[in-house]
Amino acid sequence: MTLTAELRRRVAWILKGHLEDDNPDTFEARARQQLARLSTPQEWYLWASESHPAQSVAEWRSVLDSPLCDQGTALLVYWRNSPVFFHGDEPAGGWDQYREEIALLREVERRTAAGDWPSAVVRFDPAAFQGFSFLSGEPSEVLARVPEIMLRPSPGVPVPPLAATDFDWSNGVV
Repeated sequence: MTLTAELRRRVAWILKGHLEDDNPDTFEARARQQLARLSTPQEWYLWASESHPAQSVAEWRSVLDSPLCDQGTALLVYWRNSPVFFHGDEPAGGWDQYREEIALLREVERRTAAGDWPSAVVRFDPAAFQGFSFLSGEPSEVLARVPEIMLRPSPGVPVPPLAATDFDWSNGVV
């Protein structure tokens, strides 16, 4: 399914932060309510691909926990969480401080290996994400520690990134 202009505008609207209150409790509830409006794997992928990369583990987990999270979206979440770092040599401070991040990555690895995503309609390629490669420049010995299935593109159709027209709300938002 190709995303309609209305669905793309809805994702752009959510990303732009059109939640007008600064109360963290209310903000969280309204953010969950807005994300619940995403109704296709393509919308979830677009939201994850355009979100700030420094999302918390809980925010990334909300994507993975969606029944609409596609294999391509899960692979995107995986690569936006720096798996090469977590498959590299142990940092001076040890791994304890990264327990949640490591658990998130291992869950995506396990579920991907098991074919445990509800669909595989969105293509994600870790070597070609919006003009960037998560793989290039990484030491081959570290990439060798990343499970092979996580290095390959997911099946499916690519979802183009948001464009300026997606932020034109003159016709309203769905």
